[in-house]
Amino acid sequence: MNRLVRAVTAGSAAAALALAAGCGGGTVADPGSEGTAENSGGSGSISVATAKGDVELDKPATKVVSLEWSYTEELLALGVTPAGAADTGTYGDWVTAPDAQLPDDVTDVGSRQEPSIEKIKALDPDLIVSDVDRLTANYDQLKEIAPVAAFDPTKQPQLETMKTNFTELAEAVGKEDKAEEVLGELDAKVEDVKSTIEESGESDSPFALAQGYTAEGAPGIRMFTSDTMAASLLEEAGLKNGWSGKPDSWGMTTVGVEGLTKVDSDARFLYVALKSDDPFTSVLKGNAAWQNLPFVKQDKVAALDPGTWLFGGPLSAMQLLDETAKAYSA
Repeated sequence: MNRLVRAVTAGSAAAALALAAGCGGGTVADPGSEGTAENSGGSGSISVATAKGDVELDKPATKVVSLEWSYTEELLALGVTPAGAADTGTYGDWVTAPDAQLPDDVTDVGSRQEPSIEKIKALDPDLIVSDVDRLTANYDQLKEIAPVAAFDPTKQPQLETMKTNFTELAEAVGKEDKAEEVLGELDAKVEDVKSTIEESGESDSPFALAQGYTAEGAPGIRMFTSDTMAASLLEEAGLKNGWSGKPDSWGMTTVGVEGLTKVDSDARFLYVALKSDDPFTSVLKGNAAWQNLPFVKQDKVAALDPGTWLFGGPLSAMQLLDETAKAYSA
């Protein structure tokens, strides 16, 4: 997304970067602008549906370059180690789900916003995968190197879109059975966490899900509406979203501490923030507005694992569920 900011460096500057790096196209994971549908043509035996039309492959891809963390994670979930990936140095700070660890020998091909065409070309990949919003400047150059699978993670409903894109990527690399297995594990995890929440007497209780960072010394807080994949996942697990702010194209509302007064007064506040940049334990510590919020007064604030990637694939989704279950069983 040309909208999520998150490249990691401790401190405020890092947070600002992180935001842009964090999502999917250039900013949110990086929310960005939407791509236009465009058929890639070809007559391969495998047809992969993408945001830029069907991509045809003669055979399953074995040498894949990933330009977005969510698809790096998804390749690893499928048992495929990418030949190259973008932002490998900070991937492990933001994505820590079990089985999502990136091997050290994967070639770093530059940043997600500006990957190195030369490095990608040198790897001679048979597939390049990315968020469509990150491809506004270099799509044609990349397509000259290899077929490009450009997915749009923001299409509603985002949770189903994630599953669909994961399945299409699996087809591209010949791992359809593995994808079915992983998605089955995700469905089972939803049911397990739903049971945990029921046992805690919290079924249908409100939650608020946030991502925190600092920018120029001030707290920035991204609140996840029901349009987001992450929040809708928690709703499937039996909770009710206690945040109804106006969503951006990624489904989030960015607010300051004063904006948190609009969170449901009975909500449990779940958040993700880097240990090196957690505004809730640093700049907001002792802040009167923060201290007077109902969920703070009621000790209903839960910090999730800092590496819970809220814009990821099935592995990160399962980690979010596990972290939520811990918060409700504590």
